[in-house]
Amino acid sequence: MDIKQLQTILNMLITPAMREVVNNPKEGRGENRTAEEKDLLDSFSPNQFLSKMNLINHINNLNILTKNSQIVIFGSWYGSILIPAFYDKVKKITCIDQDSKVINRAKYELFKDLDVDFITGDVFEFRNAYKNTNLFINTSCEHMKPMREWGPAPEYKNPWWDRVSPAYFAFQSNAMFDIPTHINCVKNIEEFKKQLPDKAEVLVEDEIPDDRGTRFTLIGKI
Repeated sequence: MDIKQLQTILNMLITPAMREVVNNPKEGRGENRTAEEKDLLDSFSPNQFLSKMNLINHINNLNILTKNSQIVIFGSWYGSILIPAFYDKVKKITCIDQDSKVINRAKYELFKDLDVDFITGDVFEFRNAYKNTNLFINTSCEHMKPMREWGPAPEYKNPWWDRVSPAYFAFQSNAMFDIPTHINCVKNIEEFKKQLPDKAEVLVEDEIPDDRGTRFTLIGKI
């Protein structure tokens, strides 16, 4: 799927009513509703689009997915860009986020006609479905513990990567330290690499400029 095709899908998902809410936030809407609409539209922002397309294009160029592949998206948010990009390419997509509001909106509004598994929960809780996952995507690494510590709470001393290998990973983080919800930013790509699982083999590394700070992409296999 190229950028023009994906943009067409995104234009279909963002309805005129949603655009109207953002342009006229106080017209017929409560403040909470307005915040939710803005949050949804932010998931389609130019910076989000650019960073997600960077990840999508690298994955496609690696040719690591088949019709039998299963993808898990950690910290999926609405899955706004990633779901349309990969849905027709793979067997199954599972989205996990701890925010029930974004999961419910994605499940019952945005992608109600698609067969996607949406889970409200902590990505650091192991699920048997992970054993059959071919690609783990996390574009929200700055919001959580390092992926090398993906294991049982609270100490994360026994990472679960041995239980899911062989598999591929596609991770993104950033240097946007001034955003309050970013608890695990990195200064550069080398610092980001140190957060990878011990056996990780990096196949792609890239940087994406952003007006708030650089984003970093690492793709590889476990």
